[in-house]
Amino acid sequence: MIGRRRLLQLSLGIVVLAGVGVVGFGRTAAEAEIVSHLRRRLRFLHLDESGLRAFARDQVEFLLAKRPTWVRWKYHFLHALGPKAFSRFDTSNDRRSRTARLVDNLSETYLLSSDFFLQGADESRTVRYLQFYDPLRPCGNPFARPVIDNRAAS
Repeated sequence: MIGRRRLLQLSLGIVVLAGVGVVGFGRTAAEAEIVSHLRRRLRFLHLDESGLRAFARDQVEFLLAKRPTWVRWKYHFLHALGPKAFSRFDTSNDRRSRTARLVDNLSETYLLSSDFFLQGADESRTVRYLQFYDPLRPCGNPFARPVIDNRAAS
């Protein structure tokens, strides 16, 4: 017969193993899921494989670095009660699934983080990942063109 102390030790060991598995394999699985979604969504582009993996790693780090704030708690609380309960706070008419919105957001962030727009949105070129797009970073405009001085070029 198993004693109570042995049962508690076994259950604590299982919880620790599950936690290590979630931290170790959960991150890898999330990165693989991001890469597969991007490949599927942007299949008309030639994507750099190492850049895709680097973007997925940066995206997961960015998502894990978010701290819970009152606005996030309020958002999750209001949506947990259902769309009909607080429909006046939700002004969006987007009827796509949450996954479709997430994939669109990931693909937009990847394209803004890459050299796609810097090279004139040329679909025949290989899209290379530069660095994670942060809209709050100064001079991070992917649509900015370098100034070409014709007098200095001649």
